[in-house]
Amino acid sequence: MTTIREAEEEYCRWSSPILLELKAREHQLDPAARQALQNILRERRLVDTGNPSGADRRKANQPADKSGK
Repeated sequence: MTTIREAEEEYCRWSSPILLELKAREHQLDPAARQALQNILRERRLVDTGNPSGADRRKANQPADKSGK
């Protein structure tokens, strides 16, 4: 295993409990910090965001419509 991969795994081991503790206390965070925490949790898949299927999955992969519709 490479040194970089080992460092990434070590980071995940110690940061996940910290992030989950922040999730438990997110009501104490200001809105910007709360949104940043949600983004990180979603990225790290520490929060269940569901698994879209069918039309929902296809819609999620399409760029936003800029016409305002």
